[in-house]
Amino acid sequence: MQELDRMVDYCMDHGANYFDTAYMYVNSESENAIGKSLKRYKREDFILADKSPIYKMKTQSDVRRIFEEQLKKCQVEYFDFYMCHNINKNTVDTYRNVNMYDELIKLKNEGKIKYLGFSFHGTPEILREVVKEHKWDFCQLQINYLDWDVVKAHEQYEIVQAENIPVTVMEPLRGGGLVNLSDKAMEKLKSTYPDTTAAAFGLRWAASRKNVVTVLSGMSNLTQVKENIATFMNYKDMTEEEEKVADEIAKIIQSQGEINCTACKYCMEVCPRSINIPAIFALYNQYKVTNNKMLFKIYYESLADSEKADKCIKCNLCNKNCPQALDIPGLLAKINDEYQKVSTLERK
Repeated sequence: MQELDRMVDYCMDHGANYFDTAYMYVNSESENAIGKSLKRYKREDFILADKSPIYKMKTQSDVRRIFEEQLKKCQVEYFDFYMCHNINKNTVDTYRNVNMYDELIKLKNEGKIKYLGFSFHGTPEILREVVKEHKWDFCQLQINYLDWDVVKAHEQYEIVQAENIPVTVMEPLRGGGLVNLSDKAMEKLKSTYPDTTAAAFGLRWAASRKNVVTVLSGMSNLTQVKENIATFMNYKDMTEEEEKVADEIAKIIQSQGEINCTACKYCMEVCPRSINIPAIFALYNQYKVTNNKMLFKIYYESLADSEKADKCIKCNLCNKNCPQALDIPGLLAKINDEYQKVSTLERK
């Protein structure tokens, strides 16, 4: 708790006053912890974001009951930003069936929510439906320079931008994956921009998207807090040249790891099932580097069902088109097996 207080104090002293929590974070203790720490400050001096856990909802009354529980845990009378947490193919029906939006609008009208939004881990198709069903103040998307193409973050960004919905960014550093770059990727960054860090480069890339209002960074110690705040105290948008370097680093990351895929997409040109083979390989490579099972699960499930590894019919047309001579059907089967092992993990 002392370390959290030091981190919060440094943030508040340096103008970083947006704090993001959720019902299930840190074994459901995050709300209690941040509430206790922020209680030392005037309510109007900080911005607090929380999220409604869709997986806990059985009836519409649960929405208000859990919301009031969260207010007590955070020791506040209202939330500045409040979200339907993690809308995806597995939760969207519950979100609709219990009329979450209707209940949350009531809470907003009562002054207990300033801005109502949602966080999203799903397909562009579901996102298009959600943004048109209701009026939203903002949404939270996973945006970083690796996932811009890998899991169609670019397409999702454009969907909400077209509806004039501001974006808060989660996973700008992909769970640490864009900080712990491979030697080859880091060499590319340092040879071009020797004075920057991988974290600063990734955060600036996310913040440079024009529809982004804030960038979240999961920081676990005071050193990381100081480094990230320094990035934004001296903030500059990415240049065109930096954008190109980010794209090159993303391609390096995709081509390294256990599977030497260069994302040329020749395999997809002949795949009768339209499986997103390069995206699957990139997700798996990053998973093997970080060993982050939960993040692998989240990103893999953000692919459309039709794009996933289990849809492979082993026709071997992809093998004939692969410049790297990969056994693509065999690798897809391996990745599907790995996903099945982690698929029972509870999403955080």
